[in-house]
Amino acid sequence: RSQSERAKLSQLRSDADTMVNAIATAVWDHWSNTNNAFDRRSQEMAESKNKIQLHLHKTQQELFDLEKHIFLLQKAIQDKSNPLKVAQTRMEARSHRTGVELCKDYAQMRLTQEVHELKDTVNNLHHKLQEAEAQHQSLLKTRASLESDLRNKVNALFIDREKCMGLRRAFPVNNMIKY
Repeated sequence: RSQSERAKLSQLRSDADTMVNAIATAVWDHWSNTNNAFDRRSQEMAESKNKIQLHLHKTQQELFDLEKHIFLLQKAIQDKSNPLKVAQTRMEARSHRTGVELCKDYAQMRLTQEVHELKDTVNNLHHKLQEAEAQHQSLLKTRASLESDLRNKVNALFIDREKCMGLRRAFPVNNMIKY
């Protein structure tokens, strides 16, 4: 009976060792899978961060180009404003000539036409300037959003790589438990 009990105990110990080793192996596998998932996630996050940086660079280049375009539009408006003022002044002076009868001659028609053309040009330039300024505001919002996303990605990468993976560098227990 003693030998029978010792055989049962030996079998129970063998079963317990097998179960403990199976559980340790399962824990090891889950730990490795988690580390691999962290690595994959970190790589995806790094790729996403690089794409955001590229998009941010392109957005900043567009902002620079648009600011230059806005400056050129403002300069064009300024350049057209002075000839418009001169033409309006000449037209006003021509319509208030003392002692001379008002007439609709070629010079008057050409002066009127020039004023209308200059006004149309200035109005078109103002319209283009408003569109460019609206687009500039949109690009500024996009840049702020991208910068915020980039900060979030950098923080997430730091947390994943440094904090989480730093704690997971070594397996907490041996994979074969001996007692």
